[in-house]
Amino acid sequence: MIHYHVSFKYPHRHFISFEARFLNPGKNELLLQLPSWRPGRYELGNFSKNVRGWKATGKKGELLSFTKRTKDLWCIDAEGIDEVMIHYEYYASELNAGSSYLDDDQLYINPVNCFFFDPERPELNYIIDFSLPEGYEIACGLKKEGPHRLRADNFDELADCPLIASGTLRHLNYSVDNYLFHLVIQGEYRIDEERLIEEFKAFSELHIRIFRDMPCSEYFFLFQFTPFFVRHGVEHRNSTVIAMGPAADFMNKSFYDRLLGISCHELYHTWNVKNIRPIEMMPYDFTRENYCESGFITEGVTTYFGDLLLFRSGIYSEIEWFDILSTSLQTHFDNYGRQNYSVAESSWDTWLDGYSSGIPWRKVSIYNEGCLVAFICDIEIMRATSDRRSLDDAMRLMYERFGKTKSGYCSDDYMKCLEETAGISFVELFKEIVHGHGDYMHWLQVSFEYLGLIIEQLPGAKWNERYLGFRVEESNSRLQVSEITPNSPADRAGLWYGDEIIAVNGAVPYKNFDHLLKLGSGKDYVFSLVRKNRFVHLHL
Repeated sequence: MIHYHVSFKYPHRHFISFEARFLNPGKNELLLQLPSWRPGRYELGNFSKNVRGWKATGKKGELLSFTKRTKDLWCIDAEGIDEVMIHYEYYASELNAGSSYLDDDQLYINPVNCFFFDPERPELNYIIDFSLPEGYEIACGLKKEGPHRLRADNFDELADCPLIASGTLRHLNYSVDNYLFHLVIQGEYRIDEERLIEEFKAFSELHIRIFRDMPCSEYFFLFQFTPFFVRHGVEHRNSTVIAMGPAADFMNKSFYDRLLGISCHELYHTWNVKNIRPIEMMPYDFTRENYCESGFITEGVTTYFGDLLLFRSGIYSEIEWFDILSTSLQTHFDNYGRQNYSVAESSWDTWLDGYSSGIPWRKVSIYNEGCLVAFICDIEIMRATSDRRSLDDAMRLMYERFGKTKSGYCSDDYMKCLEETAGISFVELFKEIVHGHGDYMHWLQVSFEYLGLIIEQLPGAKWNERYLGFRVEESNSRLQVSEITPNSPADRAGLWYGDEIIAVNGAVPYKNFDHLLKLGSGKDYVFSLVRKNRFVHLHL
């Protein structure tokens, strides 16, 4: 067993103090690993950059020598030592759904950020004791062995159970069948609590009806409602952390709807990725990248159902659902990376450049394109079975076959579950738009036609988008090029990302950019730019 003690002295400094006891099974060297990444974010996090004051001691307090083998692997000289204590501080100053944070109001820990494990014995139990201010309570999906003591059966469980300790937690709950759901709120908020519970219960019931059971008996929605702007959620085995702010925005319907959307999305992850998990992550290897091409399933299918189930449970109207789908379509057709990189390739490369858009026209989003692939697959199943089956059935089959058995799957396994559910081949679809760079439009048109809907592409409303093929972002009266359409007049003229437009045909565009472009219609344009601190003139 590994025994941890967590405390803090000056919360405004954001440093959390950790002490841990590791028993040494007679080895000359004891290896201790801090994770390099966290579940739910498939990129390196390099959390060891937040560690300071690390030292190791023996049972009597004597200092033990150590070296670092990698950026986050410590090797302790433990010859003749049967018990090793480690001491360190972790800097927790960032408040979002995947981080750790300490201030005068709360201690919030995502254990995968800051707890060590023995890479040769990840199955060891953990006991964690906390020294907390009077009145603090802990909200967490781990087993409680006292008010301020938690227990984890192994590191995988510990790493996937975040906690909030505070004296100002607000608790709400509801039940679906025999499953208990907790809504734990930290921070200020303005929400109709009765409505919140009613709508959360509605989409939770639908999740359980689809999969016919739930992998855990209790589930925790841990909310961080912040005074600053944030929209972020992270899934865990029996909980989720959702950071939303600022609190004043709860008065806006769009903000509240966003809260519902993130929450529904994260709950679906309890089945899809926490239990139905790619084979490359069975188990998680926290020491390095876990390359995987199944992001279009783990995140894409979840994104699709995260919004769809709010519609099917009566929370979103049909028009609201269409608006969400239209936004996904717009995002897809705006991203010319679809011509160069498939959604499967983009999944693999989250480990390369994270979740940023990256260089122009390179890749797509596992969330957005994965969502559209899930939509197309759903309709293909409905078409083939005259609406008797849907993607619900295929995902339930995935849960039965891979989730309940704790065996990992690959993308071919998912395709076979689709084929088994629909009774048709999905080989061509996967070849074209999952692993290839094919045009989604054919598949989308077939899907919409089956639903009795029309997908229609309209010219952009703004002159620069409609005729010239570029977009700008305006900030503090500065116009900066943010998007370029390949082979458009703007592209052929040499306009590029980051260019700042300071004049059009000699006139400064101050809140009248579109008007200046319309005045020059049918003529050549002369754009005066600032590019990397140089003046440039381009003719379009």
